[in-house]
Amino acid sequence: MPLRPDMEPKEFLEIFRRKKWLIIFSIFFVMFGAIVYCVIVPNKYQSSTTILVIPQRVPERFVSSTVTYGVEERLTATSHQILSRTRLMKVIDELGLYHEGRNSTPPEILAEKMRKKIGINILKGNNAFVLSYVHEDPKVAMLTASKMASFFIDENLKVREQLAAGTSEFLDTQVQEVKKKLEEQEEKVKKYKFAYLGELPQEMEANLNMLSRLQDQRRTNAEAIARAEDRKVLMESQISSLQNQIRTLEGGAEDPTDLLIDELYTKRKQLDDLSARYTPNYPSIIQIRNEIERLEERIGKSEQAGNLGVDNTKKTVLPLRKRKASREREEVDRIRGQVRSLELDITALKREQEETQRASNAIQSKVARLPQREQEMISLTRDYNNLKQSYDELLKKKLEANVSQNLEERQKGEQFQILDPANLPGQPFAPDRLRILSLAFVASLVVGFGGALGLEFIDPTLRSSRDFKHFFELPVLATIPIIQNEEYARKQSLRRTTVLGGILSFMVAVIAFVVLFLDKIRTILQF
Repeated sequence: MPLRPDMEPKEFLEIFRRKKWLIIFSIFFVMFGAIVYCVIVPNKYQSSTTILVIPQRVPERFVSSTVTYGVEERLTATSHQILSRTRLMKVIDELGLYHEGRNSTPPEILAEKMRKKIGINILKGNNAFVLSYVHEDPKVAMLTASKMASFFIDENLKVREQLAAGTSEFLDTQVQEVKKKLEEQEEKVKKYKFAYLGELPQEMEANLNMLSRLQDQRRTNAEAIARAEDRKVLMESQISSLQNQIRTLEGGAEDPTDLLIDELYTKRKQLDDLSARYTPNYPSIIQIRNEIERLEERIGKSEQAGNLGVDNTKKTVLPLRKRKASREREEVDRIRGQVRSLELDITALKREQEETQRASNAIQSKVARLPQREQEMISLTRDYNNLKQSYDELLKKKLEANVSQNLEERQKGEQFQILDPANLPGQPFAPDRLRILSLAFVASLVVGFGGALGLEFIDPTLRSSRDFKHFFELPVLATIPIIQNEEYARKQSLRRTTVLGGILSFMVAVIAFVVLFLDKIRTILQF
């Protein structure tokens, strides 16, 4: 009959009474299926090992590690490597796992099966994690868990060394690149300094000091030139005065002997000048000596003819006026020599003054270009200083990375250490038979009673007057009871036969199952 909203509990009980065999068979079959599953499914044993994360042994304030990954991140990266197909197939071959289907099953499928049986659980605080493996054989589970733990420890050391070495190698590459750029920038600065030597900002004070010294030198040279020219003018006036005196002293008729004497004094003066610069064997000195000897002979003959006295020292005798005039000539020659010397000095001073002026102009030009050079140097030195700072920082990091790499190679950094070795499990990890049976019992009740209600819901048969009144608004005058004729008896007999056949079939299935899996059932019951 269709279900009504106002049904009473006794009506539900009536439904369950009518569907009792459906409910019973549902419960029996579901429970029997659960029991078969619990017996057939093999026991799975879980072996686990606890791995402790040991911090770096050398204090961080002395050596900073370049491996900055956290335990969870590093464990994830290491897990991907450990759980790779290559590593898992290596473990499968070493321990002889899956030997039944080793040749017929692809390696990818075997690796995936094994990967599903491996468990990694990070404990609270990230100071340790648990590695577990599930297998039908407890010994194999223990060996596999132990092997995987060894792989984790070895791979962690390898990964840390690779990370440290990779960091060191990367920093070394960066140092070399920055060093190359720094050297190029240094070469630019060097060429710039050589190209504009004397115009650099740091040479400004030296240029100003040099300019001040050149100005002082120019002033000193100008004063020296003025003094020398004043002395030259004074000496030229002295020469003019002496020449007038000489003309006065030689106012009478000229004696040929006096002319020879003047020429003799001139030649002697030339001889003195040449002797001061050359050796006695110099050709000009020899020639002048010969000329002096000829002049002395001529003067001697002339004086003997004029009955003049002869000076034994000079081999000539001069009248008083002639001797005074001769001395005046010597004075004129001396002053003229001084004038020539002054002229040379003045020429040298003027040349030095010109050079000083050129040097001063050059330095002034350099000083005028100092602002431009300063801006150019600021640009060059800014790039150089930035590269130098970057190079120093990278070099410092490179040295620290080398120390960290040495730390990892000596296994003084953070490490994985087995805290609790893999155990040999005594109790199966799965299946949880009590839980399965409990869930199966609940499921059987749901199937049995739910199925009874479901069948009753779709059954259009009206079984009572209340059902009729629920669907039809008509008064019920009378009810007809069930007519138990031959057809009714035949249906009841068929129903009893079906129930009995179901019970017998179920009992045969149970007995066959118990006979076939008796040993397994005993083993399960021992746990």
